[in-house]
Amino acid sequence: MDLNLRLLEALAAVAGEGSMTRAAALLNMTQQAVSGQIRQLERVVGTPLVHRLPSGVELTAAGQIVLKQGSALLTAAEAMVGEARSAGSGRSGPLRIAFKAQSTAHFMPEVEAALRRDAPDLEVRPIAVHTLPDEIEALTEGAADAAFLWLPIGEDPRFAVHPLIDEPRWVALPPGHPLATRSSLTVADLAAEPVVGPRDGMPEAVVRFWFIDPRPDGTRAVFGPQGRTPEECLHLVAAGHGCWIAPASTAAYFPYPRLTWLPLQDAEPLTLALIWPRHRTNPLLHLLLQESRRVVRPSLPVRS
Repeated sequence: MDLNLRLLEALAAVAGEGSMTRAAALLNMTQQAVSGQIRQLERVVGTPLVHRLPSGVELTAAGQIVLKQGSALLTAAEAMVGEARSAGSGRSGPLRIAFKAQSTAHFMPEVEAALRRDAPDLEVRPIAVHTLPDEIEALTEGAADAAFLWLPIGEDPRFAVHPLIDEPRWVALPPGHPLATRSSLTVADLAAEPVVGPRDGMPEAVVRFWFIDPRPDGTRAVFGPQGRTPEECLHLVAAGHGCWIAPASTAAYFPYPRLTWLPLQDAEPLTLALIWPRHRTNPLLHLLLQESRRVVRPSLPVRS
């Protein structure tokens, strides 16, 4: 297939300007040259891509498809060239990291400081997210280069996954709950307790892991109302709609008034990981992983 990026650039210009003449001016080419590139692209694809009208041009249905996919190729090519130039010249570009504050507040500032010591010109751009779908979207849409997130994420071969640390699970209980006087809990203690938390847009296996469904004795978890953010989950617990199971670092970050946090002794721990798309070649990602592994350590809540 004799497809080059200049042909896709010509189609994008024609689509944007709606005119061969204006596209030619935009590309600093002659109208004949632009028309020739469009015809060449049509030969490669094997079907007409534009309708030539008295008032200008418009894309065919096939042209719309080529424009959409071609725009993605152009964006990827620009990113590839930019990353390669930065790597070749030794310059550090921006590093965009998706994160949840409650999961990373105890180590991320130290990681960023370490990165700046290693790469003084590095710009770190933190991107706050709330749920796993938010993080995955930020990575796949190119808004973030890497993300700190909790495993599992479901079967997704698009990402390189680097586990960093395991944390025990803790449970937030409503005010005056009969279990609040305990020093710790077991999964069996939660048999009749509704569990709040996000579910929409989450892989089923991920939901079952977080809600511990089914329970070790084979019974099913009781699903309470959904809370998309930690603040929503804590409000639901405070209002008596159920309990919330979360990592120890989240319990330390949110000492919510009147609620009781207790460790869940017999539940499988949660694993925090650093992930990024497999096709990314930014050398800063490996520096981020190196410093994260050096800095990250558990953050356990302290009961008063």
